Amino acid sequence: MQNINTENSHNAFHWITLYKADNNLEANIVKGLILSAGIECQIQGEMLQGALGEIPFEQTQVSVQVYAIKERHAREILVNYQQVKQSAPDWVCPNCNEHNGSTFDFCWSCETLKND
Repeated sequence: MQNINTENSHNAFHWITLYKADNNLEANIVKGLILSAGIECQIQGEMLQGALGEIPFEQTQVSVQVYAIKERHAREILVNYQQVKQSAPDWVCPNCNEHNGSTFDFCWSCETLKND
């Protein structure tokens, strides 16, 4: 997680990087959480993941961005996400045996509801 404030730091309506994700899936989970709170956000670098190996890894980084004015509220959501991610174990779908992240309520493969 890194906040990158470069030029236009005085402008509340410029995009800043809120979170650098491990992959597209994680970036979309974070984006969904932020959008559900009514905060506009975007994913940067999502299309570059397919070029991994052709271009350097650093250039294929996927990040979630929000407007600077919404950064504080979005960070609160992000802290909660990271706490849940660290405390809850990953799970295996009882229907298709697919490995799912701890933050998934449904299996990403067959959409079976997580059994707690």
